[in-house]
Amino acid sequence: MAAEGLRYTVEELSAKVGMSPRNIRAHQTRSLLGPPIRRGRTAYYDDSHVRRLEAIKSLQRQGYNLVAIEAILGVRSPEPVGEALDQLLARLGREQPGLVHALARHGVLVRGEDGGVQMVRARLMRSVLGLHRAGVHAVPSLQVLSEVLDRLRLIAEDLVRSTGERIVGATPALRPGPAVDWDELETKAEALTNSMIGLLTEAFRVALENFGPTALPELLAESAIGGTQLRLEGSATIDNG
Repeated sequence: MAAEGLRYTVEELSAKVGMSPRNIRAHQTRSLLGPPIRRGRTAYYDDSHVRRLEAIKSLQRQGYNLVAIEAILGVRSPEPVGEALDQLLARLGREQPGLVHALARHGVLVRGEDGGVQMVRARLMRSVLGLHRAGVHAVPSLQVLSEVLDRLRLIAEDLVRSTGERIVGATPALRPGPAVDWDELETKAEALTNSMIGLLTEAFRVALENFGPTALPELLAESAIGGTQLRLEGSATIDNG
């Protein structure tokens, strides 16, 4: 214990909760963890920080990503939705709890304290309504979305790491010196993260736009010629209303 009462330096807090100082500071940057108490040049944490970090770790073990955890812990406010999405969320909460849980792990939606389903990423959910306008029912669309997110999770992790290593390796100014200034490092990390997300998102969009307009018409044509029915597993037993 480094100060009066139950207070910890970041190194002591790290040892107590089994989390690196870097991750603790990252949670502060995302507002998942409240700021420490400063005494001179030293920052101290207390047991409220310990409880919050344990809650974050528990949710991560259950498979929730940080966006979902932000929503669950009240850091990220639910996005407003229109009537169509509001009705869809109410149905999902009543009829598809497993699907709600699967999408909540990816931070797409989350259950509120009242048990109702709340939107976290409305733009993504609106794409489901776009599929509905193309003739695909909402629940099978969400099943596909959950499966796609499961597959992309591993691809994204590998791509972010490999691309990040390439960028940092080619940019000496991004590499911290022997005396690390954590505030400066967090500022650089935030800027790099936002830029990389933008780059990878647009690159993936280009790849899809190059491939999709040819592949999907061919798939529909092959289905028509071969008499093959495109069927989602389980779709025959659910209410597609």
